[in-house]
Amino acid sequence: MILIQETYIGPSKLEKAFILLIPAVFGAALGCFFPVIANWALTIPFVPFKGPIELIVSFNHLWVSVIAAVIGIIAGLFFSHYVFNEILEVYISEQNVRLRFKEKEESFEKKDIYAVYIENKHLIILGIDQNELYREQIDSKKAHVAEAFKNHGYHWTEEDPFKDQYQRWVEDHPDFPSHVNALLLARERAIQNNNHDEAKILRKDLAKLGVVIQDEEKRQYVRMI
Repeated sequence: MILIQETYIGPSKLEKAFILLIPAVFGAALGCFFPVIANWALTIPFVPFKGPIELIVSFNHLWVSVIAAVIGIIAGLFFSHYVFNEILEVYISEQNVRLRFKEKEESFEKKDIYAVYIENKHLIILGIDQNELYREQIDSKKAHVAEAFKNHGYHWTEEDPFKDQYQRWVEDHPDFPSHVNALLLARERAIQNNNHDEAKILRKDLAKLGVVIQDEEKRQYVRMI
C-alpha cells in the first residue's frame, strides 16, 4: 500500500515567484520613468502637489530614477507580502489539517473533524460535535480541494450536512439565550455597517458558544449545537 504524504493546497512555487517578482519589477519600472512621468504631470492644469513635483524634477534625473526605482521595488515587495498573507494555505495529512492565513497557523486532528466542504468560496471544517471549527476564503478550485481531502480519508460533502437545521434569526429570538441574541444583534449591526472584520470575530465568538451561522446577503440563519 502506498501512503500518501502531506498534500499542499495553495499557490505553486511558480505562482509565488510571480507574486513576488511582478510587483517589484513594476515598481522598479515605474521608478525609472518617474522623472518622465513627473514632467508630463506638470503639463496638466491644476495638478496637485505641483511644488514638490517641480522640486523633484529639478534634481538630477539619473539619481531621481535610481532612488524612485529602489522605493518602487520596496513598495512592490510590501505588496507581495500583503498578497501572501491574504492567501489561505492548507496542509492535509493522514493525521491532521494545518491551515495558514495572515501569518497565523491553526491545526485540527483528523479524529476531531466530522466533515469538510466549500460554501461561497469558503473552506469550512465541522467538528465531531457538529460545530464549526474553521471558515476561511480559499482561492483553489473546489474539485482540487475535494480530491485532496478525499485522498486522505476525510469526510467531504458538497454542502452543509445540517443545512435543514438553520432558522432565520431576528432580534430577541425566543429560541436563543439572551447572551446569544446580544452577540447576534452586534454581528448584524456589523454586517449592516460593512464591518466585515468585526462580523468575522463575532462569528468565532458565537461558534465557541455552539452557534453556527449561514449568511444570505445581510441576513443571518442560525443553528444551535
